[in-house]
Amino acid sequence: MSTPISLKHLEFFVRIVECGGLSEAASQLNVSPSAVSKSLTAMEDILGTTLIKRTTRSITLTDAGQYLFNRANKLLKEFDETLNTTTGYYQNPQGELRITCSIAFGYARLVNLVDKFRGLCPDVNLYIDLNDNFVNLNEADYDIALRISMAPPQNYAMRKLAPIRWAYCASPGYLRKKGIPQRRVDLVEHDCLVYPGLTPVLKVADDQDRLHQLKVRMPIQANSSLVLLKSVLEDQGVAYLPTYLIGDHIQKEEITPLMLDGNITCETHALYALYFPSKYSNPKVRAFIDFLVEELAPIPAWDSWIPG
Repeated sequence: MSTPISLKHLEFFVRIVECGGLSEAASQLNVSPSAVSKSLTAMEDILGTTLIKRTTRSITLTDAGQYLFNRANKLLKEFDETLNTTTGYYQNPQGELRITCSIAFGYARLVNLVDKFRGLCPDVNLYIDLNDNFVNLNEADYDIALRISMAPPQNYAMRKLAPIRWAYCASPGYLRKKGIPQRRVDLVEHDCLVYPGLTPVLKVADDQDRLHQLKVRMPIQANSSLVLLKSVLEDQGVAYLPTYLIGDHIQKEEITPLMLDGNITCETHALYALYFPSKYSNPKVRAFIDFLVEELAPIPAWDSWIPG
């Protein structure tokens, strides 16, 4: 077959059969009858067979013509459907959305957020990687990285989603046994559950305003906020934890936030969505980030207990 048959050839052929004549097909296609006739002749020459028997008043399909009509009609409909689906792909969120997130935030909050998002965008399937190590989007196949940071990296596009607040807290059972501290320096009399590098170091100023680190009892140190949360719930001490992790427990009165030196929370971090600018044109990425912005701002639900 020296010359390929194009979709235009097939469209002309199907329209001839559906309209019952070359002139009628030409009228619908908005071309001249000679253009339709040349297209049909070209197809028959390429295929080496007669497709339509023509008289002055009617057309009749040959067996080969009937076979081609059935297959070509189906092919053109599938082609149109493919184009329509492709167009809709960039208008409606769908497909797999790959997200990486810290373990504690993913466990405590992301699951519920994803459930609500899928109610709005049911054609999006999510793959979630929980990982406390910062994932380099240049080296991993993820659409969005959700990260809690004081200073997020500048080599990605980003959206600030919500402030992350922290609070010293303990269980009511622990406080009944050990008393309620009023100042941060009072924590030297308590069992402190510490996340090394994240829990603030207690310092006090001397008469010359020089800061000195205070020694505290640290019966438990862990590099996991979830471990410290479990320890707090089991009456083991005072911990400095993010409010997204303890908010629900506070509202259930399972955990008591401590007001130390007149402050009940401290805001040092924020939740960011990191992504490549090219990814944002994809509706599933844009829809999820926009959903998080609307769902979390300006005051996330987990902070609803904080006095205004």
